[in-house]
Amino acid sequence: VRVGDTVSLEIDRIRRLKTASNHTATHLANLALRKVLGSGVDQKGSLVTPDRMRFDFSHNQPVSADELERVEGTVMQRIRQDLTVYAQVAPLAAAKGINGLRAVFGEVYPDPVRVVAIGQPIPDLIASPGSTAWNELSVEFCGGTHVATTALIQSFALVAEEAVAKGVRRVTALTGEAAQSAVMAG
Repeated sequence: VRVGDTVSLEIDRIRRLKTASNHTATHLANLALRKVLGSGVDQKGSLVTPDRMRFDFSHNQPVSADELERVEGTVMQRIRQDLTVYAQVAPLAAAKGINGLRAVFGEVYPDPVRVVAIGQPIPDLIASPGSTAWNELSVEFCGGTHVATTALIQSFALVAEEAVAKGVRRVTALTGEAAQSAVMAG
């Protein structure tokens, strides 16, 4: 591709919506895992595809069935709340000061940085960065595609939990119709 070339872009909207649903669900899973397992949970990796999401995180023991059920319930609660997903570029220093912000350790972020918050506009977060209310939100640095509201995710089902390295666990989940089918299959 060269400057001045004419190009045509076609977006597979169904594929993109599925990917966006799984990506936003990854952010909600990050929040839910911290709520259920504690603040020691840190993201160690993730995979988002149209058919599933995978999230790797620090944790030194298997996640119990009860804990997985609580994580799933926390994500489903946010989906049912039909929360707006906000994305906005903000100055890095201001964004870093937001209470509850999650960023991947070791990553270098640009200035300005894109902030994605579920349930609260970014200007509100920056205007009152120390608010403890932000701990109840998913707030992350992220450049990926997301749904406009959590209701578009429709459903969420955790389908696997496993160890991937010492001190690192992985959950795999489905969203939308695939999640509904998994839940019905039991």
